[in-house]
Amino acid sequence: MRYLDCQPGSYVGDSDATLSRYVKELTRLLERTQREFAYDTLRLRRRPLQELAGILVDFAGDVHGDVGLWKTYEQYNVEFFGVPLPLTTPERPQGIHEERIRHLLWVLYPQAIAGLTLAPDHRDLQRMAAASARFLNETIPDLRKESGVKEFLSMPNEFGWDVKRKLVWLGTKSYLFRLPYRNYIADHNNGEEDISATDDFICQECACWSGLGVIDILAGTLEISESERRELRSWYERHVAPYRLLSVNAETLEALNLVSNERYTIRIHMDPPPFKVGQVVFGGLTPWRGEWYWSGQQQVWSSMTQADVEEVVQAMRRRHSQIVCRYWKDYERQVRERAARIHETMLAYHKTDLAVYPDGLSMAADLQREMKSMWDAAPPGAVEEVVKRHGLTRGRPDVPLPDDLLNCKNGVAVFLNRGEGQEIVRQYNDIVSGLKKQGEGLTENETAAMTGIFLDRVLSPAFIRRVAGEYGSESIKAAFHLRKCSEDFWLEYLLRSHKGCFYRKRYPSLSLV
Repeated sequence: MRYLDCQPGSYVGDSDATLSRYVKELTRLLERTQREFAYDTLRLRRRPLQELAGILVDFAGDVHGDVGLWKTYEQYNVEFFGVPLPLTTPERPQGIHEERIRHLLWVLYPQAIAGLTLAPDHRDLQRMAAASARFLNETIPDLRKESGVKEFLSMPNEFGWDVKRKLVWLGTKSYLFRLPYRNYIADHNNGEEDISATDDFICQECACWSGLGVIDILAGTLEISESERRELRSWYERHVAPYRLLSVNAETLEALNLVSNERYTIRIHMDPPPFKVGQVVFGGLTPWRGEWYWSGQQQVWSSMTQADVEEVVQAMRRRHSQIVCRYWKDYERQVRERAARIHETMLAYHKTDLAVYPDGLSMAADLQREMKSMWDAAPPGAVEEVVKRHGLTRGRPDVPLPDDLLNCKNGVAVFLNRGEGQEIVRQYNDIVSGLKKQGEGLTENETAAMTGIFLDRVLSPAFIRRVAGEYGSESIKAAFHLRKCSEDFWLEYLLRSHKGCFYRKRYPSLSLV
């Protein structure tokens, strides 16, 4: 992607052409700097190095022009950890400071180099930060502070689509998120950009920036009220459901959520409107200033029968409780109550919140015994009703388990998380043996296990705190090259950075149907 292609649409400032020239000059400087590297760890080819140069120039333009993106990131860090640049410096640098650049590079290099775990004081990282700081401080201050990005972000936020337009740019092309966005699309959508995948990333994904998402950074940057900031940061809870349209005009729709039976006023401003009264539309909604807006892609179900729609509604209630709980509070209350009862039953069976097995088959066998004990303890009438409703031929539900779990022979653990349910952990023996070594003499498998529990999207911070509390956390610190870090919040930083979604409101995943 060319540097100017990353600028927001038609908002091109007077200095943007000059910034494009600076990208070329900085790329050449970084190429020369790489030749002096002590290691090959951070070496990049020409194209990703040019992309990194563009990111650095955009960062400098942000700081110089007081656009506010980096300032917002530092403000969140102060709120979370008490310092603006956690694990790199306790100070609050000003301007285009080398320490700020080092932190930016430390966070983004693992986005450019898959599988990289990097020490914040890596010698070549410091060399790149120093060279970049010298160049940027010699060039950027000569520019005018007005920029296309600053003009774009200062435009009015009257309607939800005004905000959404800024979210899309910030999440896909800004220097903070364009690398995480590209990686997300590669991992979750086979590298193909489309409306649904992009909307998923900008609304719900938590990125490498202390676990913050695009909605968090934009909410902190825009000149909006505190209540509007809270509303924008809630957009990860999109109200996804089938909606029946009750009235339609060029400005708004009146729609009924067929899952919760709640009414919504949806702002569209489309003449003629592409919808008709009576249609069922499946999509997600986000709020802004007392109204709702479509988020992502909508599917119009013109040919579906009432029975088809009812089947979808029941499927939502049965399989997607984490979504339904967002907008149906009575359903949420029932789900949480049932989840709490199930948790207490599982605790009573296992006598511990962390059950450990030698292999996957042993875990599966005990899971069947646990289910049988719960089934046998249920009232006969309730059992018969569930068997009939779900057509269970064997008298109780089967629990399908993946082959890689069943075939795991290196220890399996089941963590009973009160708020999340069961968390199943593979290769548990490597985790325990690695933690017990207190950071000394870790094998390759043990190091991979230490980082793997952070990269696993299912495992919660509660599980990591549980095992670290029992066996110690020095091996985690060693695996992430943080042995020299003296800050007591280092573990919290890793948890937020890798598991930011767990710091948002979450709901149990189970069925009430």
